[in-house]
Amino acid sequence: MLSVFVAIAILVWFGLLYGVARQRLVTVARPPDGPLAVPIALVATFAFMPLVFAVTRENSQALLDEGLSISNVLSLALAGLTGLYVAARAYRDPRLLRVPLSMPYLPFTLMIGVDGLSTLWSLVPSYTAYRTVELSIFYLASILIFDRSDIERRLADLLAAFVLIWLVAVSPTIGTSLAQGVVFSSAKNNMMPFVCAVLALLVVFDGRARRRALYFVLAVAGFVVAGSAASTGALVGVVPGVMIASGHRPVRVLGIVATLATIVVFLVLMLSISMFPELLDAVSAILQKPTEELANGTGRNNFWPIFLEATRDRLIGSGFSAGDRFLDLLLSVESRSGVASTQSVGLASAHNMFLSAWAGLGLIGICFAVTVLWNAVRWGLKLELTGRRFVISSVLVLVLNGMTTPGIFQDWNVNTLGFLAVLAYARVGALRRSAHAVWTRRTVAPAAGPAAAAGWRTV
Repeated sequence: MLSVFVAIAILVWFGLLYGVARQRLVTVARPPDGPLAVPIALVATFAFMPLVFAVTRENSQALLDEGLSISNVLSLALAGLTGLYVAARAYRDPRLLRVPLSMPYLPFTLMIGVDGLSTLWSLVPSYTAYRTVELSIFYLASILIFDRSDIERRLADLLAAFVLIWLVAVSPTIGTSLAQGVVFSSAKNNMMPFVCAVLALLVVFDGRARRRALYFVLAVAGFVVAGSAASTGALVGVVPGVMIASGHRPVRVLGIVATLATIVVFLVLMLSISMFPELLDAVSAILQKPTEELANGTGRNNFWPIFLEATRDRLIGSGFSAGDRFLDLLLSVESRSGVASTQSVGLASAHNMFLSAWAGLGLIGICFAVTVLWNAVRWGLKLELTGRRFVISSVLVLVLNGMTTPGIFQDWNVNTLGFLAVLAYARVGALRRSAHAVWTRRTVAPAAGPAAAAGWRTV
């Protein structure tokens, strides 16, 4: 009963404090429109360097037991360089620091602040502190890349650049897999399918994107190379996304119902697809995956119950990014008679972005997860029809894909990069529409009035 009261208190205080923070901190900032080459190089190198140079750890606590590997040191160095670059840009133009306080970034910015606060109760405070700093640095670097006044025209170019850089980085792996007859998931990466899907949805829905046919082929190629069963299934989120974007209220309501139903069906099939043997065989053949691997959700059927049991009493989590990264440590400090107390789990992620939010910040993390995602949809609804379809479909694909990946609530990764690209598109588009509405109202004036004197064109 005490846990119920504590949970209610957390939810109430979150609602109150978030409302106050939003009212006091929210601002409107113009896009930075800075140079692109350096931030893209830094962000892409940080994102993809581990794919070509990483030291394999057999145990999730190896970082604590063995210390930093060479790849860890390189990651630290890249984060430091990027931090210096962001600091230099902010010094030259302090207004840059106002951008993360504008909508729709603000909820994610507030979440990062609480991530840092969770150092106070983290399993490994130093790890939580570093991951928070790292997330902050690459969050700002990503904003520098995507938050541009011409983002609707240039977003496809930017996303295509990241997809192409990734394909080049993993080309040796692709070549090896193709030689063995493996095409789908020839360089499996649970994060890149979302970025590729965002690029494909953009060129399908937004006619302003350049090189649409070429970029669509690139997005499909990247998706196939990186893809998994779950990421492929996540594409069904496009259907309810298009419905929610509709201008007709009944269709929007049906879209919301379809979204909830899709999430339920997605989870049921992911965890219980063995109940449908014909479907299992068909998916196995299409995706070139063993039926045994698909039948148990690639181990998630066994791992998630342990994870949930180990974290069930941590109502404010175990520290940002530390709760799921050091689950072995969490199990060792818990006194339980259940299955979790007898298990050793050598994984560095919950492989579910909502469980990652729960592990890091508990109920606060779940509240932020819902707030961040809903806020993205709400701002997508401010756009014209094509923009609404793109933003809302992208968010729903992220939600479904996040059922099997760390998503955007464990640390900075290319899913975070893709999500911020969508937020930037929604922010700049909504601001432009708002400014156009104000401009239109002002220009509908008598010909001899101020509008005519200013030379504005009436519409």
